[in-house]
Amino acid sequence: MVPVMGTPPRSNIDTVAPRTVNTSEMHNASVNEAAAMEGECAQVHLPTGRMCTLPYGHRGSCEFISAEASAR
Repeated sequence: MVPVMGTPPRSNIDTVAPRTVNTSEMHNASVNEAAAMEGECAQVHLPTGRMCTLPYGHRGSCEFISAEASAR
């Protein structure tokens, strides 16, 4: 695995990495900040508004659910 310039290298066997409070990704339109603070992936599919509620740093692809379902 080759790290992207400016990012720390991560192993392919890393477990879920903790999210720090002031990460730049939380200020991104494609991340739901409230869900991210709760430890969720919080990646938002911008065309549909669906959000991934898997734990932050999960392996594999996101599993997006509707905004209504994620609010419950």
